[in-house]
Amino acid sequence: MFNLRRLLAVLILIAVLALGIVIWRHLQQQSPLEILEALPTQVDLSLEKLHYTQNEEGKRSWTLDADKAEYRRDEKQALLEAVHLILYEAGRFGEVTLTAEHGSLEQETLQVDVWGKVEVVTASGEHLYTERLHYDGQQRLITSEDHVRMIGPRMELTGTGLWVDLDLGQLRLSKNVWLLLLPQE
Repeated sequence: MFNLRRLLAVLILIAVLALGIVIWRHLQQQSPLEILEALPTQVDLSLEKLHYTQNEEGKRSWTLDADKAEYRRDEKQALLEAVHLILYEAGRFGEVTLTAEHGSLEQETLQVDVWGKVEVVTASGEHLYTERLHYDGQQRLITSEDHVRMIGPRMELTGTGLWVDLDLGQLRLSKNVWLLLLPQE
């Protein structure tokens, strides 16, 4: 019994020493300065899985999720990847969901720009597609200078120069407007 305890103590001591050596060797491979030099100089903070909720008068106004965010303090802006934005209580549009490959958030002014395969889906099942979109969180406006395509249950709409007022429930296209209305089933 006494020999078994000694053997166990020796084995535990060897395991702890081996673990200590592995950790020490790993830390010696790169100095902290080398690690810091490898980071981009303009990025002050980098996050994985960002979740940001904007509240107004005790109610959530919108929620922004991104797979990756890089905050740049000088520009007061966060660059985002794989953006998912939900706008709550968006007038007649109901809850609006926006997805895009990339984006940027200016938290102080509540401005969100997204680009790359932008898709907007309303609660009533309307889908809007474009390449670049801007959301003004202060005025609750969605705008785009690019070509947009909107598909609803009974219509298809395309044009250039989008303007959407979420509070008024109005949507406008500036030029090259084309509308196809489908008959009721």
